[in-house]
Amino acid sequence: MADLLFLDTERNNDAVRELVSLALVNADATQCFYAERAPRPGAPSSFGSKVVYPLLDGGDAALSDKNFGEQLRGFVASFDHPRIHFDGAIDKRQLARALTGFGTWSGEVPAWEPVLVTRQDVLGELEIYFGCRPEKAARRYHAAVDAEALRAAYITIVGL
Repeated sequence: MADLLFLDTERNNDAVRELVSLALVNADATQCFYAERAPRPGAPSSFGSKVVYPLLDGGDAALSDKNFGEQLRGFVASFDHPRIHFDGAIDKRQLARALTGFGTWSGEVPAWEPVLVTRQDVLGELEIYFGCRPEKAARRYHAAVDAEALRAAYITIVGL
């Protein structure tokens, strides 16, 4: 049986699309991966500098590209047949790039199955999730908060 994981990524701007942070959470929310790139990518958009960057955790979450990739590969490899759910196609590309340590790793990466969530009922439930939780809505665009919200919306509508 596949292990369900839920992904969200944040980027510096819509033009360059450099990954800033990434989160994965498993279906029962007992395991979570969260990391930020250090140094942070430059040239954030106005949205990035005013919304995304202030939400970043820093500290132990801020990893070099090489360490980011190593820890992410270890997390994904710890699951049997991971099916990674995301609500934006760019998330899939960002995850694939992060698994290589942003080009610092040329070895094998763990196998995973991508699942683009396009169901309108799930995406609608995502908005309900944030609407009912002002403390979460205040931190929307933090990758870990958004990955957890997608997990909750998906499980509410689809189940396990």
